[in-house]
Amino acid sequence: MDDSAQMTCIARAATALGTDGFPKALTALFQSVFSFDSLFISVFASDHAPRQLYSNLDDDATRRTIGPYLSFAYLLDPFYGLFKAQVGTCVVSLDTCAPDDFRQSDYFRMFYSDTGLRDEVTIFVAAGADVSIVLSLGQRDGRHPRAPDACPRLQALLPVIAALCLKHWPDPARHPSATIDNSPDFERPDFERMGLPKLSLREAEVVRMMLKGHSSKSIARLFGISPETVKVHRKRIYSKLGLTSQGELFSLFVSTLAMPPLIPDYTALPHTLHS
Repeated sequence: MDDSAQMTCIARAATALGTDGFPKALTALFQSVFSFDSLFISVFASDHAPRQLYSNLDDDATRRTIGPYLSFAYLLDPFYGLFKAQVGTCVVSLDTCAPDDFRQSDYFRMFYSDTGLRDEVTIFVAAGADVSIVLSLGQRDGRHPRAPDACPRLQALLPVIAALCLKHWPDPARHPSATIDNSPDFERPDFERMGLPKLSLREAEVVRMMLKGHSSKSIARLFGISPETVKVHRKRIYSKLGLTSQGELFSLFVSTLAMPPLIPDYTALPHTLHS
């Protein structure tokens, strides 16, 4: 698409500010200019779980991925990890931020490969202290490959996209379109419910890295220990939790964190287990 067509899409988005048509106008920009046909917009905040602002996903994809993601699975999302690290306003592709074994992880299989989502790129728009508007772009229609220069072009367009989003969602965490689960139990899911109090602090940190898709070598590098030490930790983790594989560990994560906790207050947990 030439620059004049891109400017037309931007003008239409600007005209739609403050209306229900604004997210759809953004969708048209991303699809026409960059060939992204999937758009999910959410708000990340430090004091509650992510909330949806807009989605053009179909009912099946929403049921299988968005609901679980907003309830508990975001804890393993590499993009949510970037938000927790205060990444600011930027454009990031999945390939540049995912752990080394992410595409072999159960999380990837459940929330990416089964949906057919490809070439995911996320736009972070900082919207105040510890709040970000997060635009997740992807492709499900393989007939139109992503523009090869999509990321640098999105980066060049980022000031305009950010300004538009902040104008439309000046207080995104409290915007009427920010869907909220009625059950407060889902707002602060926690790894304690997996049985992590049985583990040492280091073992609990290893669990968190394993579930996010880090290999033993990656964990060793991040913690400054040897891969053999990580393997020892993994063996002890499986023994203490009564498991035999990483697949069972992920199933434990899903089965426990997908259910409301019996006691919602876990403030006594070490801070490192909440990130």
